[in-house]
Amino acid sequence: MKTSVALCTYNGEKYLAAQLDSILSQEHNVDEIVICDDRSTDETFSILKNYKTRFPEIFKIFNNEQNLGYVANFEKALALCSGEIIFLCDQDDVWYPAKVNSVIDYFKENPSIGIVAHDLDLFGTYDGKKTFWELRKFSAETKLSNQELLKEIVLKGNIFPGMTLAIKKKTLQDYLPLQKVDSIIIHDYELVIKGLRAQQFGLISKTLGAYRQHEQQSIGFSENEKSQKSELAKIQLRSEHYLRLKKYTTAFSLSPKIAEDYRREIKHKYSLFLKDFTFLKRIAVHLKNKYYYKILHF
Repeated sequence: MKTSVALCTYNGEKYLAAQLDSILSQEHNVDEIVICDDRSTDETFSILKNYKTRFPEIFKIFNNEQNLGYVANFEKALALCSGEIIFLCDQDDVWYPAKVNSVIDYFKENPSIGIVAHDLDLFGTYDGKKTFWELRKFSAETKLSNQELLKEIVLKGNIFPGMTLAIKKKTLQDYLPLQKVDSIIIHDYELVIKGLRAQQFGLISKTLGAYRQHEQQSIGFSENEKSQKSELAKIQLRSEHYLRLKKYTTAFSLSPKIAEDYRREIKHKYSLFLKDFTFLKRIAVHLKNKYYYKILHF
């Protein structure tokens, strides 16, 4: 199987070489590395030209005429790849040597799967011992169906970031162009949703790379993501997410039951919140929330 890497760069001079070296050190060589640079102003493009000089048959480098932004740049890089299997790749992470081999083997053993994800170690500003999935309290061993996983990620957020994904070219062609529903559903999130919806999504229960944590990254992960908001603020956030869920249901032809179940959950939590007040105070709080703060969308 011919393999491609879709890599997007923007002012990534600090870590780019380490990432490229880890790709070039795979046990199974990749056939092409397609890189779209989004008008970097540091030495990123000079680094890329150096690798192109050293490996002219592998590197295909495109310097965007204008800044496209993170999502549109990835869409461009993916579309330019010619391999049967395409790996999504960020500019500041590290691939472990067995990554490409493991993904190819998985696709061969699971021909119905069109897109796959794997686990990651974390390094850099994070000094813990857990993998990315462990920090997100996820285990592939739970054997959730694609339908169950789909519900999880549209309710709680994507747990399969782009640097863990590989997708078949023929599957990608079905998923492009990206719909770009909103700023939350970025390219990797959208591909995962579509893969789960089509029941073409698979998981490799291995850590095949390391996710670098640093202050300059565009998309990051914090172990301390637990909200410190009040219960009412949490209800407000859930209420706003319910509106997004309804939009996602239409955009991706998802089951309306996902949004409806979430609406019922919000109503239940809100009723528990109101029980802490006396009867008259409860009425006043509810009216203020609904008509003044306008936070109830259910």
